[in-house]
Amino acid sequence: MSTAMRSCCHMTALPSITAIESASVAVRAVERGSMRIRKYQQQQLVSRAAIAEMAGVQRSAITNWERRYTDFPSPTRAGGTDYYYLSDVLTWLKGRSVPPRARRDDEGADATYADRARTALVAASEAEAVEDLEAEGFPAAPGTAGDETDGEHLSPADILFREQDEGQWGSGSRVGFLYLLFSLVYLRWAQPRRWAVVRRAAAQGQAGTHIHRFLPAVAQHVEQTLAAQGVTSAMAVRLEDLTPRSPQAIVRLLDKIESSGRGSFTELLGHHALEAGLGSRDAFTPPGVARLLAALLGSSAAQSLYDPNGRGGELLSAVLAARPEQGNEAGGGIPAVTIGSAHPGTRDLAAMNLMVHGARPELLNLTGATRPWTEGHRRRRADLVLTNPPFNVPAVPVDADWWTYGEPPASNANLAWPQYAVMSLNEGGRAAVLMPNSAATSSNLKEQRIRHALVDRGAVECVIALPAKMFSATTISVNVWILKPEAQERSSGEVLFIDASGLATEVSRKLSVLEADDCALVAAAYHSWRGTGGNGAFLPDSRLPCAAVRRDVVNAAGSSLRPADYARPARRPNVDAEALTDPYGALLRSREEAGRADVLADSRVAGFRQLGGGLGLPIDTAPDDWEWRNLGELCELQAGPSPSLLPKDAYVLGGVVPVVQPKHLRDRRVADARGTAVPYDKAQRLRRFALQEGDILCARTGTVGPVAHVRAGQVGWLFGSNLIRLHRFAPEVCPAYLLAYLSLSRTTEWIKSRSEKTTVPSISKADLQALPVYLPTWSEQKRIAGALGALDEQIARHLEVAWAATQVHKELAEQLVGLVALQGPTAPASADTFPERTSR
Repeated sequence: MSTAMRSCCHMTALPSITAIESASVAVRAVERGSMRIRKYQQQQLVSRAAIAEMAGVQRSAITNWERRYTDFPSPTRAGGTDYYYLSDVLTWLKGRSVPPRARRDDEGADATYADRARTALVAASEAEAVEDLEAEGFPAAPGTAGDETDGEHLSPADILFREQDEGQWGSGSRVGFLYLLFSLVYLRWAQPRRWAVVRRAAAQGQAGTHIHRFLPAVAQHVEQTLAAQGVTSAMAVRLEDLTPRSPQAIVRLLDKIESSGRGSFTELLGHHALEAGLGSRDAFTPPGVARLLAALLGSSAAQSLYDPNGRGGELLSAVLAARPEQGNEAGGGIPAVTIGSAHPGTRDLAAMNLMVHGARPELLNLTGATRPWTEGHRRRRADLVLTNPPFNVPAVPVDADWWTYGEPPASNANLAWPQYAVMSLNEGGRAAVLMPNSAATSSNLKEQRIRHALVDRGAVECVIALPAKMFSATTISVNVWILKPEAQERSSGEVLFIDASGLATEVSRKLSVLEADDCALVAAAYHSWRGTGGNGAFLPDSRLPCAAVRRDVVNAAGSSLRPADYARPARRPNVDAEALTDPYGALLRSREEAGRADVLADSRVAGFRQLGGGLGLPIDTAPDDWEWRNLGELCELQAGPSPSLLPKDAYVLGGVVPVVQPKHLRDRRVADARGTAVPYDKAQRLRRFALQEGDILCARTGTVGPVAHVRAGQVGWLFGSNLIRLHRFAPEVCPAYLLAYLSLSRTTEWIKSRSEKTTVPSISKADLQALPVYLPTWSEQKRIAGALGALDEQIARHLEVAWAATQVHKELAEQLVGLVALQGPTAPASADTFPERTSR
């Protein structure tokens, strides 16, 4: 039977192989010579990259073979990518002998690429065991084994994304696969009957008869159920580029969806921001911020929820998720939910998200979704209003008398949103509005008047400053304004200010996240203050700057709503003096270690001191037994993984295996690289790039030249695309000496002179192999390396002393200087600067 005929017969039932590991079953049959397995082999598909890996050649070699040899197997097109039958590939490779210059040490003169491929496949099959992964230098996930080793370390969304990363769904985009995951989680939790239909059909399709119907059926279920809610969805179009490679891939994905919780939909929304590239006005609110708003207001028994700028429904779904015993009478049931979505492309996701959490939302068809006050629905009321509005958009003019607290400037609608939120509240309700930091202190006269009126009439209850870098799509600092219907009485009242800008965990240079403990700390302060009734009994947590300020004082201070103007750190009790012992003890310990490093460095360097007070031995007077060698003769050089193997989106929050980048090479050491980490399963597929103790890393692009050696605690880390690893050193070279030689200024200049003159300088592996190295005798290498290594240790220890002294300085300054609180903002001459607007 021809290749083309087999393609037609088996296309719908073909398991996909995009990596060597996936071919383990077939190769065991090849090794046994079993005739029974040939039919299975004919159904095995491999990509060009997998062929190259099996044959131990570059990816470009496969393309060259295709062009040069007319008998090279013909590809089969699936999911937009070319694949080849494994049996055809192995048959063709039998006729290709490995050239002498390319043979490995264990390969004889009659070795073929087919022999090498079989060896690689068998090794890949055996490498599936966790013990083999540990032998390669990877830390095993504790308490796990087999295919699910990383379940404890990955988010639900990451676990689901593994299926596409392993090539089970063709070459469709990650966004397309993301929409498939959205659809399946939605059916699992919001449409249980239709989910059961999908599962039964998948089980019946084990023989491969219904595989081509799976994606259209899923899209149809989603579109039909959303249409019943008045929402149009183009899910079928979004899924059309995906191609499940086997019935097993479908069943496996459905099993993972079955075991995932409702919260996985929210996790997937977080991925959507990265994959879809929405702008700041449309991107979803980070999960940590949504959880904070739910912790602040989600415990109320609100019977109606409203978000006029719903985005992906993440704020309202967080409130629904926070309600106890969701859907149960003890939990108060599911409230009525109303949502407006500013982006038509995410409207269906918002509806699906809320339905996953048990609601049947009413979606408003707002033509001016970014300015809901212009619609006929402007008087919509709810017990709880939460929204993340677009910042700094123009305000469409409406009747000036409509604005209860003051007409916002036409150039900026920021102060229209808190007004609209307050006007949308039922009696006793609360609103939480995310606001840019600039709105709290704007000097625009109209905006000052609005803030004055909101404060004066008791509509502002609390303002919380969030940490910087919370949003991936914008660098704008954000506050949370908690609002309520204006006070009926004319009492002084208070506004609570919380400065939470010092919380959050930095996960990258551009992004921080609020952890659950951070949210709980802020929510506890807010609920504690509300519980005191503003009678002065509120005691803030010393970890969180807070201040309860009378409304007239706020307005006397220019109506500033910036928490930092009022919320000072709580006075530390005297026992804090004892806390100084801890950092001071660290300083003493680091000084002791630095002292030992000083003694060692002095003793090592003393052996190189000249009688005349000089250091070292001039290079021109080196002994005759020193020799010049090329770097490629002294070690093996390995370039980092290509960007296609290690793309930027591989680095995820919660990744467990750090990836070293050029920025981590400092003072000939590898600095902490845990901020750039990948999931455990991704690291498994890149295990040939796992670091070993004593490896040397060299930057190959950008600032070429910096080097560092790998220490024991960094074994199993990966190195990135912009690095070259030096390892497997020749017996006659001391790696520590080589590290010192590579860090010489003249060596760095040599490398820079060979780097490509492009926008981003880069040196090739071949050029670096040609680097001339002046090699002393072994004993002299050890002596030189010992002295320079001792100086490196001395440098590191004194840097630790400097850091510890900085911490002591900070603590001591708090004790000696920080006892007096800073003064608040300067009040204007008259508190009547902004007279009260007559209420209608």
